[in-house]
Amino acid sequence: MRTLLATTSCLLWAMLCSLALAPAANAQLSYTVPAADVAAQLQQTLGGTTLHLHSLGPLANGSYYAANASSIKIPASVSGMPGQRTYFSLPDESRVFLNSRYGYYVDHVRSNGLFVAAGADTFTISITLASAGPALIGTCVRTRAPGGPCGALTGAILPPIEWRDGRVDIIVKPVVANGGVALDVVDVVIGGTFDLGKTCEWPVIGTRLCAAVNKQSERLRTRVAAAAKTLLNGDVVRRQVAAGVRQYLDTTLNEPLLTVRRIAMQDGTLTVGLGVSFSSRR
Repeated sequence: MRTLLATTSCLLWAMLCSLALAPAANAQLSYTVPAADVAAQLQQTLGGTTLHLHSLGPLANGSYYAANASSIKIPASVSGMPGQRTYFSLPDESRVFLNSRYGYYVDHVRSNGLFVAAGADTFTISITLASAGPALIGTCVRTRAPGGPCGALTGAILPPIEWRDGRVDIIVKPVVANGGVALDVVDVVIGGTFDLGKTCEWPVIGTRLCAAVNKQSERLRTRVAAAAKTLLNGDVVRRQVAAGVRQYLDTTLNEPLLTVRRIAMQDGTLTVGLGVSFSSRR
């Protein structure tokens, strides 16, 4: 009888313990924080990001197009995490007309600043761009033998094009990933204007080239968007973003033992749901 009572007592104690612990394991605490403060932390984390846009190469196989010559790089973080660079190709929008290939290519356009701003329900990572010379260089190559550059008239037919107030705006939203905060790319907007000068006034070819440049701008957005998504969804960058936001939450909320379970952004405010995760205890 004593053994049976002891066993029953142990079972009841185990049940009480499990009931006591269950709410704690599933409990969530909800906090609201200003999105502008999180944007400041994201800028500190991503501030050294560099973007390099380039597609002009040496003449080879009848084209000046250089593939896989552009890149976006997140620097090493203060916590010692390594940086990560993603290479990608800009579109080749050259056109063949009257036995010659005409095209404009991006010539070493580089970022010179990065800013993160909070909107109502998304963050915008703005990367400003600049180039030492014209952003787009016109080229002409003969498609008939013996091939080679078209000659001295190329510069007159295809004048260099400036990219004024160039910028790339990457719109992202915060999401939960592995108990931390990550960024998902919602859209990418290519800003600024291409100063085409009198290029569009050239008969026939001018119209085609201007249409190609405008299309190149749209495809540029698509390529940069894909590269940004690849980079921000990579493990290295997700860990950096998670560490940066975690540092802010630990300082602001003083809840270092809790992991992020949910996050929502509305009206410039982030609502963060934190819950217990025994694997996160340190």
